[in-house]
Amino acid sequence: MFRTFSILVALIISTTVSSQQLSQEELDTCYIYTDIATAALTPNDVYILDLTKQKLKVLPVEILSFKNLHILKLGKNKIQTLPPEFEKLVHLQELDLSRNGLESFPLEILELKQLKTLVLSQNHITAIPYMIKNLALLEYLDMWHNDLFKIPESMSELKNLKEFDLRVIQFSQDEKERITKLVPNATVHFSTSCDCGY
Repeated sequence: MFRTFSILVALIISTTVSSQQLSQEELDTCYIYTDIATAALTPNDVYILDLTKQKLKVLPVEILSFKNLHILKLGKNKIQTLPPEFEKLVHLQELDLSRNGLESFPLEILELKQLKTLVLSQNHITAIPYMIKNLALLEYLDMWHNDLFKIPESMSELKNLKEFDLRVIQFSQDEKERITKLVPNATVHFSTSCDCGY
């Protein structure tokens, strides 16, 4: 009976450790998976997954089983939407969905409270939702080359934001000034009026 109890305790401890939030230093030592089939063999060991430029049209369902996923790179694919279950990837710190086919901001992302880096550049997103304020730990937001026309007032609640990329989006000078005031602690990148050099 004592042995059974010990095994149970060890299992609980193991589960707790494997699901904790890792620091950047710890993530720097993690293996980077670049293949779904290989990653699926040991789903609890997948902390970093890079599926850049793999012609994906939908999110591979296997990703939803990677409960310890901290960094997910899906850039240069053809993904248009995320499944509702995506919000269960609660440990995500970095998400790259650049150069996909997104026409709206995926609301599932707003539940990822540990997110620090969000890259949604080169999509067709027309608006940032008011509830972006949920991402309180966000430090870097890249909306470069989307179809945005206005930024919500709730951006002012992102106190940890350090960098906000809005290049290749045409805003009036008044709107640029308003945005800059919304996030005074962040460096905001705008394009010049002619988009020269971008």
